[in-house]
Amino acid sequence: MNPTLIAAVEDTQPVDGDLAEQAVPGHGVPSQDPSPAAQQTLTPAESDRESKSALMGGGMMAGAAAGAAVGVALGGPVGVFVGGTAGAIAGALGGAAVGQVVQPEAPADPASEATKPVYVEKPKAQV
Repeated sequence: MNPTLIAAVEDTQPVDGDLAEQAVPGHGVPSQDPSPAAQQTLTPAESDRESKSALMGGGMMAGAAAGAAVGVALGGPVGVFVGGTAGAIAGALGGAAVGQVVQPEAPADPASEATKPVYVEKPKAQV
């Protein structure tokens, strides 16, 4: 190997300081490493915000689908556009209203949910 290249790689600083800051020792960046031990728990405020945005997004999609279905039945191609748009707005507002009422569960520690390796013994063949 070329010692010049090895020294250059060892002295390289991370390109993105945010990613280096988010990385969990022994694992990768939480958004890119699906391992439960690599994940970080949300604060209660983040958990509350995420649950409300998920309800709002789900309501928007359901409203858009329902509005498009009604629109195509009543107005054809233009009805799909108008119904889908109106349904998306109504669904998003409905999801936001539900989000104000629903309280999310307390965040769990993902490191405690990680599965531990277990030894599985292969059954012996019957003769």
